[in-house]
Amino acid sequence: MLLVRHSIGSRLIYQTEEYKILPEQDKWVVSIKTSKEAAKEIIKFKEELNLFDVEKNQKTWYYTSNANVEYDKEKCIITLIADHKTVYPVTN
Repeated sequence: MLLVRHSIGSRLIYQTEEYKILPEQDKWVVSIKTSKEAAKEIIKFKEELNLFDVEKNQKTWYYTSNANVEYDKEKCIITLIADHKTVYPVTN
């Protein structure tokens, strides 16, 4: 599950299971299938986003320091280029 949160206050902006995270050199390309409305909200806060890839035993935090966000209107896919990644274990 991918959570897109506002970095100030941690408000949940978007949550989805339809996403891909691919490494590219020293960055990560995060592609999210989304609606136009959700894409507008993500783009509105593009300089203040935290992305959390939540798995059973770990949570990975991604963010971009350059607000690198693009939206493909025809495919309804928003793409973020993250340049920071931190992995946290999840304890139950």
